Amino acid sequence: MVKLKVLALVLSLLGAGGALAQTLVEVTTVVATLSSLDPAVRLPSGTYKARSPEPLLSRFPEARGYALEAFAAKGIASRLHAAFVQQVLTAFAAAGYFLEGQEEKVVEGEVRTKYVLKDSLGRAALLLVVRKGDELVYAFGKKK
Repeated sequence: MVKLKVLALVLSLLGAGGALAQTLVEVTTVVATLSSLDPAVRLPSGTYKARSPEPLLSRFPEARGYALEAFAAKGIASRLHAAFVQQVLTAFAAAGYFLEGQEEKVVEGEVRTKYVLKDSLGRAALLLVVRKGDELVYAFGKKK
């Protein structure tokens, strides 16, 4: 009985907090704690791995030359956009990816931000962030 209650609670939290995030990307139910592109990057709590980066690639066509990994923030994390993005940038800096520049534009109510990063060897990487309402989706990619 206790297991059923826990399962029901988890499903309700995933459904309530993540319904909006799934309009930008479809996420898995597995919490992402590390980037598979670079295991040194620890992702903030509230991060879920997206099934595909395609929705973000359609918003940032210039990112097609990068191996991308997409994530979505759910629940409270998604509602604290600025703090969450700062946490992500800090995690990348701790892993050796430093901010070189950023561009932001608003398209049809979405705030699209591209962060250009460089690793300790000078190789280019991207952090792409799309925010709309309570939705927050981001992708990290290294040049192919």
